[in-house]
Amino acid sequence: MKLKISKEEFYNTVYGILGDVTPLEVDCGQLCNGACCEVTDEITGMYLFPGEEVMYKNMPDWAEIYETDFCYNGKHADLFTCTGSCEREKRPLSCRIFPLVPYVKKGERLEIRMDIRGRGMCPLATAMKPEDLDPKFVKNVTLAMKLCTANPEVREFLYKLTESLDEAEGILWATVLQ
Repeated sequence: MKLKISKEEFYNTVYGILGDVTPLEVDCGQLCNGACCEVTDEITGMYLFPGEEVMYKNMPDWAEIYETDFCYNGKHADLFTCTGSCEREKRPLSCRIFPLVPYVKKGERLEIRMDIRGRGMCPLATAMKPEDLDPKFVKNVTLAMKLCTANPEVREFLYKLTESLDEAEGILWATVLQ
């Protein structure tokens, strides 16, 4: 028998697993002056996981959601943007797990990696490995992402996200080798 829960219950559960854990035992924003929360002239942000938009039925005034060109299963992913300061308990999942990212290919095991897209912005993503971060943070991110891979729609999103991470890494290496 399958247990059916709402998307809101699902994300509340995932957010609960992550709780108040952070990449370091100190405020990592002090290392980079909060670069991941910096507002620029271009629209930047974090992808919402499939269905996560239900967590923003009452949109905070410090955030906006845009549809992107990033597609999975014929659906467009949404991009969550903010004004540079937020209510931490209302951050999307991508912000809660940064600088880590789930990496999973069809038929393979889930890996938790440093998000290559954070290089150049996040000193943690550039200089460290997941095992260099707070072990409780890595453990909770891993547990939360295992739960996410059990959701078929989220799993498909993660497959496409993994493809885009591979593409970003290819572009990075092509640039380095030039």
